[in-house]
Amino acid sequence: MTKLVRRVMGGVVLGLVLSGFPAIAEEQADDQGETMRPLDMPDDVMARYSPDSRIPTRGTVDSVRLVRAEGWEWDHEVRVYLPASYHLTDRAYPTLWITDNNLELIQGALTGDALGLSPELIVVAVGAPADTNAAEFQRRRSYDFIPDKSLMGPMFAPMPAESIGGAPGFLDFLVNQLRPMLAGEYRMDLHDQGYAGHSGGGQFGLYVLLNRPESFAKYIISSPAAYQPWLDMEAAWHAKNADLKAKVFLSAGEAEAAHPVWSGAQIVSTVATMAERLTVRRYPSLELTVRIFPDEDHLTVMPIAYTRGIRVLWGE
Repeated sequence: MTKLVRRVMGGVVLGLVLSGFPAIAEEQADDQGETMRPLDMPDDVMARYSPDSRIPTRGTVDSVRLVRAEGWEWDHEVRVYLPASYHLTDRAYPTLWITDNNLELIQGALTGDALGLSPELIVVAVGAPADTNAAEFQRRRSYDFIPDKSLMGPMFAPMPAESIGGAPGFLDFLVNQLRPMLAGEYRMDLHDQGYAGHSGGGQFGLYVLLNRPESFAKYIISSPAAYQPWLDMEAAWHAKNADLKAKVFLSAGEAEAAHPVWSGAQIVSTVATMAERLTVRRYPSLELTVRIFPDEDHLTVMPIAYTRGIRVLWGE
């Protein structure tokens, strides 16, 4: 925890304690003010604790819509989350794009944003609507996330070629269809766009990073599988490029290595081999953070990866 967060939390805790005793709070209001004054909080954070503050205690889901990517058979649900201060400022906000429509996990990862204790981001969640059944959900995401079968090696050999291969079109949908549309409606900082994805979404993150890294400035890549295709793509990128400009948070759960399904999918080894490859390349503009989270499996690691990734990439 940073010094700033410790100082802020000290003031918040003091306020919560005193609020439980109204008489004491009234009598010691001046003392509380004196205590918080030397905490060296930024003015915009301090203002949130003023009785006159108009900033609410949470952000809002501003819009929900169905949008069909060009050439797709189905619609994607697109939900936009706005930080608590959005309607009270005129500034542009960093934007995080989250796949699998996992908005709720990102909202949890951003806990404290309305209080100035975590980054304030616009979040765009894209994926299947909530009423999609599990089989259809997996069918859609497999097509969205995975490149052409010819690029994917033996692990994907059993899959019909038509069931995968949508990754280039899905990236085009995010960057060239959705982003201009939403940037016309919301104050997005187009120089601070981030991507987050888990499992198949992590594989899509590697695909984008190693083929069109300029699509996003920051990447949270959680528990991707099948390392060989990504090593091949990195080798192809390196053969033509001396640099890879991105900030990347790459992670997996320790318990994924001891599970027959997730170990068979090479998840921990994918994170390890990609981390090693990217490290030895010494790309000048690549900022890489790697974490293997103790005791976490393929599901429990998701909120942790997103929470830690946001704080690393947008600053604690």
